[in-house]
Amino acid sequence: MVQSTVPTFGRIFVVLDPDDTDEETYCRMQEVFQPQEGVNRFFTTVAAAYAATESNNNDVILLDANSSHVLTSVLNVSKNRVHFIGMDGGGRLNSQGTKIQIATAVAGDIAVINNSGTRNTFMNIKMIQAGTNVAQTSAFIDTGEGTYVKNCQFEVNTILTTATQALLFKGDTCHYQDCQFGNSTVLHTAANQAPIVIQTPARYSYFIDCNIIQYSDKTTASCIDLPDANSVIGWIIFKNCFLLSASKGDGATAAGTMAEAVTSVATSGYVYLKGCSSGFATALVEADASLYSDAVAPAASAGGGISTAGA
Repeated sequence: MVQSTVPTFGRIFVVLDPDDTDEETYCRMQEVFQPQEGVNRFFTTVAAAYAATESNNNDVILLDANSSHVLTSVLNVSKNRVHFIGMDGGGRLNSQGTKIQIATAVAGDIAVINNSGTRNTFMNIKMIQAGTNVAQTSAFIDTGEGTYVKNCQFEVNTILTTATQALLFKGDTCHYQDCQFGNSTVLHTAANQAPIVIQTPARYSYFIDCNIIQYSDKTTASCIDLPDANSVIGWIIFKNCFLLSASKGDGATAAGTMAEAVTSVATSGYVYLKGCSSGFATALVEADASLYSDAVAPAASAGGGISTAGA
């Protein structure tokens, strides 16, 4: 199963919930994944399993899907070619069975996972930032090269009055597919907040078939934000993505209509939105020269690619 998902010559490590010692799967995996050559292969924490991996060895970490894997501090993934795979069957856009969460109150725990390695993989995982310090503003930070992310969900569910982002993206030649950023049920109240924030040296990367969900009472909130003049080098492409302001996402509380689903002050690169649309937004993209949609030239892009009721 692993080889069909991430072809690799590396070792396989398994992480199961320590509270599941009474379950058959826990006992069986503990028997199967015995230490080899003095290296443990069965773990009860994500951090311990990652510590056992070797950079550039294409090691795989399999995470069980029964409950949340709660971190005691941010997991800094600086090794190369390490593959994290949630074992919930895969294929989900949200509510993945494998959850990795952080709920500390430590300023240094800025994300659930902070990835800076090369060609690392994350699949079938939900990452939840539930920290209570105002500096804990991201679920996932990606400054890596060649990162591959598929069927993952990212969200920040606390410190809602501070600008946060499900993904702080600074990656190089990365590929995100079939993912959800943000959620529809946790109302944010910070101005200029976005589920995806793109900053330098972000470049030459793809977001394909993703849903980006903003739930905020501020019209200045967006789904994708490029807050710096040099946010992008070259280009980033969003293909077949839906950008939503989740009005009444909790069933009762109305959100503000986004003025633009994509906002930017970038001058060094471009974001292209191919086959994308937005809901509960006045415009898909801000009228900015760094943003291109399918419909019209960037100078008039405020009118392009909007999803409207009944259309």
